[in-house]
Amino acid sequence: MRIKSVSTAVVEANFDWTIVRIEDKDGRVGWGECFFAPGLTATVSELAELLLGQDARQVQPLMSRLRTAASGAGSAGGIVVNALSGIDAALWDLAARSLDVPLWQLLGGRFRESVRLYADCHADTELSSLGPLLQVRPAPWSRQQSRADDDRVEMLFDPATGASAPIDLAKLTERARSVAASGFDALKFDIDVAGLLPRHPGSRHLPPQSIALVATMIDAVRAGAGATVDIALDCHWRYDVASAIGIAESLATKGILWLEDPIPMDNVAAVLNLARRSPVPLGGGENLNYWTAFEPLLAAGALAVATPDFQKFGGVQEAQTLSRIAERHGVAIAPHNISGPVGTAFTAQLAATMPSFLALEFHALDVPFFGDLVDHPVVQDGAVALTDRPGIGVDVDVDAVRQWCKPGESIFGDEPQISAS
Repeated sequence: MRIKSVSTAVVEANFDWTIVRIEDKDGRVGWGECFFAPGLTATVSELAELLLGQDARQVQPLMSRLRTAASGAGSAGGIVVNALSGIDAALWDLAARSLDVPLWQLLGGRFRESVRLYADCHADTELSSLGPLLQVRPAPWSRQQSRADDDRVEMLFDPATGASAPIDLAKLTERARSVAASGFDALKFDIDVAGLLPRHPGSRHLPPQSIALVATMIDAVRAGAGATVDIALDCHWRYDVASAIGIAESLATKGILWLEDPIPMDNVAAVLNLARRSPVPLGGGENLNYWTAFEPLLAAGALAVATPDFQKFGGVQEAQTLSRIAERHGVAIAPHNISGPVGTAFTAQLAATMPSFLALEFHALDVPFFGDLVDHPVVQDGAVALTDRPGIGVDVDVDAVRQWCKPGESIFGDEPQISAS
């Protein structure tokens, strides 16, 4: 099982879905996916040089070699970890396929036959398409969208982005109703919307009168979703501790599943301070790399729900270690997931092996070609079914990837697609 090639392709969807393909000299292929980042495919390509000719079954030694090689370039965190995570996933997929077993079986067995999904519903609008620096861009499946005439690039977290139009509560209700009706029994909505954004550049503070809007929004969502659907809320680390406390207190009687990332998760003392005063469960951690970043938060009791993103977490072994620690501390795991079908299938395999798993994010409700990129359905009736198909359970349709590829990126070693513009 000597590695013959490592290549990538980037699908331009609501985010960039960077797919990693590893082929051995016997023609077997493993698939992985990396969380988006600028310069990501070049990083994967550099790391690939150290994999060629190696035994693909030696997953842990190979990953140790790559982490050591990239230690000076930043393998303790950041873009390199994104690349390492996609490579690790593809190696594990290839190893499972070589044994003709599903990945969940190779990893020690599954606790469930299907993996529950929660649908990310954004807010009162459809999901936008974002570049690797969170640039707002026209969605490739809806080219009627266009940038402003002055050609300035708008970034999602720019103070003025989305801050002008008031939230449409009726649209929140309808969005919740339609998504729940499609089979999802858990939903997540963004609350960092117009009326709930800090008013000044660099600020994280909300005026107290703004916070009342949060309870109004959750009431609108509940009216559409019904009483039996779980609801989580996402803040995207926008706020300071005082504002986050106000938001949490406004939700005390609303029965939410969790309040996600109200403040940055890298400040353990601040998160613990918030947790002590919050009447609702706190979730977070999508921006953390490796289990060691979560350990102080879990040991301090700062989180009720851990939300790692396994496309940038550092690999299967890191994920399994986090699972054991979370279970020991009584913390649920609800993986963050903005990936395409490859990353979603992989994360579902991992989630099936975790006893404290709660729900897996699905962020591609509005991407019409999500299911076209692979040869087997991934999402059905609000869940991912675990089958006996080998590896992650799906193979990539390269022709479909070519149709939706990002201009300027190669397609598994083929020449880059040239932009029509």
